[in-house]
Amino acid sequence: MPEHDDLFATFTHQGMPVDPLPASEVRRRGDRLRRRRTALVALGSVAAVGVLVATPLALVAGGADSTRPLDPAGPGPATRSASTEGVEWRPSVPPAFPLVDEMPEGAERSPDYEQQAPGPCGGDGFTAAGALDTEDAIWTDAEEASEQRAVAVYADDADATAAIDEVRDQLAACAQPTPRGISIWAVEQASDLGEQSYVFVNSWYSDGEQTGDAHVHQLVRVGNAVLYDTASFGGAGDPEVVDLTVEQVREDSAYAVSSMCVFAADPCDEPPAKPRPVEPASVGAEIPTGFALDAGLVVDGDGEAIGPAPDGDGVDLSAMCSTLRDTWPADPVDRLAYALAGPETLRVRELATYASVAAAEQVLAGVRDAVGACSSVGGTRGDRVTWSELAPADAPADSVTFAMTMSDGGLGGTLFQLTRVGNAVLATSWGAEWSSATVEAGVDDLTDETTPVLEAVRAAFG
Repeated sequence: MPEHDDLFATFTHQGMPVDPLPASEVRRRGDRLRRRRTALVALGSVAAVGVLVATPLALVAGGADSTRPLDPAGPGPATRSASTEGVEWRPSVPPAFPLVDEMPEGAERSPDYEQQAPGPCGGDGFTAAGALDTEDAIWTDAEEASEQRAVAVYADDADATAAIDEVRDQLAACAQPTPRGISIWAVEQASDLGEQSYVFVNSWYSDGEQTGDAHVHQLVRVGNAVLYDTASFGGAGDPEVVDLTVEQVREDSAYAVSSMCVFAADPCDEPPAKPRPVEPASVGAEIPTGFALDAGLVVDGDGEAIGPAPDGDGVDLSAMCSTLRDTWPADPVDRLAYALAGPETLRVRELATYASVAAAEQVLAGVRDAVGACSSVGGTRGDRVTWSELAPADAPADSVTFAMTMSDGGLGGTLFQLTRVGNAVLATSWGAEWSSATVEAGVDDLTDETTPVLEAVRAAFG
């Protein structure tokens, strides 16, 4: 496993090189986090403000019956209870324990826990001191996102309880953020997982102002083991972003938490089978006859309209760092395309529908990933163009907006916006004499003129 000593270096409380972020940037970082974390798609299909939040998996424990739920319990004293006297606790992590389940692809597993993030307000945090055995997993995108998950096995339930209580005590001793320099402030979050759990969020401050950078920490105890999760995120100045991130960590770790039944006083023999993804009720994917894909656009004397037609040319992303057709429009059940060409402009719309909401989510997630990868390198090798992701103030929920402009600042570019509604994705592009200086105003206009057709999509598929 590669060294991760510097993975969270910029988040230490000694000389952190950050400046306070404006509110718009704090919100943008939160939006990026929500758009990039697509692991929740396989766990459910309940949408909230454009973010999928699935119902938590049941926590299970008990002999051969791995379906009996654990009753959540609050923190208790670190003493052995009469009910656990004489229990032969499991001394190590089973090889089949699903530690990396629902972590992003590329998470690396190691037999030894290596603490990466500071604890409450910069305290020691969860150290796994005294554990008999540990397993660790770390993922990072090498830019601004990182996650860690670990399980630590102790001699008994009292020692495991003490490990969580130690972290709780650290938060109780926190001091308010300092008015000068770098400081960390921790806030406890509600949690009822396992037999004992504790969740808090560390937020970073510079000269008393929140920077937007934060970590969520989740500790769950079942029997003599503790499962620890931590993930970095931006946008911590927005309470909605914090709540969603805490919920996402809970969801990502749900199956690992349910598998903690192997450490219970009355353990399951092995981790329970992972439930199959729950698909929503069947949804219609046929685009209604006469659907007004051209809503909001006017054909003037110099313009030429093509469509709407199911076999028309749609929004083309093939030039975006070699984005392939299996990324967009992938394999839709039904589609409709429309184009309005003028002397110096070309507006294209494409509506694609899929067999399920989850399938549509995966298509949009693939486009987001392609946009992020292309934006990070500037454009296609050999081309004199730049690709950039944009964040219009009134962007629709569950959408991605980006632009292609000339790298030398010259005129000529294209704006793009893709939005998911239910099991449908609406893509629209606007080619004109855009430049890097005009695209932000342009995407606001693109968003406005797309509103009428987006309302029709919501009526049909929302």
